Amino acid sequence: MAAAFRVLYSPPATSHTHLPLPNHRLLLSVAARPRKSNLHLFLNAPLRALSSIQSESPKEIAAESEEEFSTTRLLVQNVPWTSTAEDLRPLFEQYGTVVEIEFSMYNKERNRGLAFVTMGSPDEALAAFNGLEASEYGGRVLKLNWAKPKKPKQPSSPQRPKPVHNLFVTFLPFQARAKDLKEFFNAHNANAVSADVIFRDNPKRSAGYGFVSFNTKAEADAALVALQGKEFMGRTLRIAPSKRFLRPETKAAIESGTESESSSSE
Repeated sequence: MAAAFRVLYSPPATSHTHLPLPNHRLLLSVAARPRKSNLHLFLNAPLRALSSIQSESPKEIAAESEEEFSTTRLLVQNVPWTSTAEDLRPLFEQYGTVVEIEFSMYNKERNRGLAFVTMGSPDEALAAFNGLEASEYGGRVLKLNWAKPKKPKQPSSPQRPKPVHNLFVTFLPFQARAKDLKEFFNAHNANAVSADVIFRDNPKRSAGYGFVSFNTKAEADAALVALQGKEFMGRTLRIAPSKRFLRPETKAAIESGTESESSSSE
């Protein structure tokens, strides 16, 4: 019986790998594209800045310069450390009216070598500037510049009057808090403005006493009469006048026995 044979043919392996040829049309199209340059940004920047400056009106530029420097206030540098306003005033009064002299102080006896002199008018300030710049004073050569305008002081908001009359309240429940005490007084039309419960070592257990504050002596006296011996959270209160947190003048008036006069004036 004849055996069947199959001859398999496999091509020899090549040592070179064939890569696809590049797309010449794509390369040409990429090479033909113009490359954008950022040079125009640098060239046009000064032009844009110049146009923005030219767009501002002369009035706006003058207003900015006026805000930056004063026309009557001078900055005097290299002043002797021991100089005072009385020493410096005659030097500037030769050129006009001296409105104000201020020193930048290092301590109570020594300045920092800087002074601000305000003259009565721009002409006087200019004359002082021209006459004293680089002049010698006290063995030192002065250097003058135009100072910035002095900023006006902002008016302080009126402070609310602090309570001046207080009551000492004892026999408080240990669980009582300041909010509870104030609400109890105001529930009886006492017009209390604040209350304070004192705590010692234990922050959860009060010391059993506190203070209630009022704006007037009449309110404190009325609360003392109305709430003396009242029951608060199961305990009977004991109330007495207190000197705690009083103004010094009110405390002195109480000690001198003239509380009624002091109260009427307040």
